[in-house]
Amino acid sequence: MSAPPPTPAPSRPPASPIGIGVIGCGSISRAHAVALRLVGDDGLVRVVAVSDPDPEAVERFVRIAGGDPRRPATAADLIADPEVDAVVVIAPTRFHREIIGAVAAAGKACFTEKPLAPTFDVVQDIAAVVAGAGIPTQVGFQTRFQPLYRQLHADVSEGTHGRVMAYLLRDDQFWPTGAVVPGHSDWRSQRSEAGGGALLEHSIHSCDVLTWCFGPVRRVTAATRAVFGYDVEDVATLMIEHESGVIGTLVTVFNGVRHREERRLETFFERATVEITSDFVIGAPEDSFLVHRADAETAERLDVDRLRRTWFARDGFDPDRAVHVYQYFAHHAFARALLDGRAPSPGVPDAVAAHTLVEAAYRSAATRQPVDLTTLDPTPGPDGSR
Repeated sequence: MSAPPPTPAPSRPPASPIGIGVIGCGSISRAHAVALRLVGDDGLVRVVAVSDPDPEAVERFVRIAGGDPRRPATAADLIADPEVDAVVVIAPTRFHREIIGAVAAAGKACFTEKPLAPTFDVVQDIAAVVAGAGIPTQVGFQTRFQPLYRQLHADVSEGTHGRVMAYLLRDDQFWPTGAVVPGHSDWRSQRSEAGGGALLEHSIHSCDVLTWCFGPVRRVTAATRAVFGYDVEDVATLMIEHESGVIGTLVTVFNGVRHREERRLETFFERATVEITSDFVIGAPEDSFLVHRADAETAERLDVDRLRRTWFARDGFDPDRAVHVYQYFAHHAFARALLDGRAPSPGVPDAVAAHTLVEAAYRSAATRQPVDLTTLDPTPGPDGSR
């Protein structure tokens, strides 16, 4: 069902600090609570309302975020709160369409977690609603704020090592579901709620990084497996062809290893190979950035702490500040964009690009055929075909 006609978005930037309302207090909200507390310390935001069906989850969020926000009973009550300038959506994926539609109808700014929706047709519906309302919206692809990937993006954009030829990306994480790791929610292992597994729920971050660094995707060929017996995939492999001519491979694994979550991206340029290894927190022991130039016998290992400090200073953050969650930089950028009257980034069009890659992969896995993204229909056939 379509959202009611939206009211126009504010024509002027909001006053500082921005009144933030948070909807959803599941496990990932803890990182957002830390982030919002830090951005609040910067004087940019103030959490004024928090809502979740679980009162204990709300109190846990408040203990981490600090302050004494209101606890409205419903998301609708929170969105209607006149002190809420912007809404942060951390609810399970299947609720995003309803909540984002209501935020758009209220003409308020929105920060939403990824994925946008469980199915591609709803993703496109959300994109249309947000565009029609004209509300400032940012999607939680915080990997873009990781200095290692910002350096790679700069190397690609500036042609530091020549043109990109190909890449290999391996992306693995423990399965964040209660059946594997106690304390996590279980909805991510249910297709009706999550829409997908390793690809949609986890590696959509990697899909965003790939489209951000190497440009739009033209064609994808994919295969998936469901080793753990859930109705969403826990393993997938993709062969990706970009419009630029770059070709690459993505392997994603949602595994049962509780103490491993790592991404490794090898990028092959004309004059060098760059290898990035990263975790999902700042300063992880896995973090490394290797450059092996074609005319050098050995690889150069860049100082990742110096790289971090350089990029944080360049982006306007305190390089000496002890911050361990990248959500801080995403929320800080969102607040800064609102205060400056700029469009937040990454935005919904960026999310649609990543979702399109994921959807094409699912359809390729279902049909065992390559899928051309330029002719992707919003709704697949009964066999997953276009």
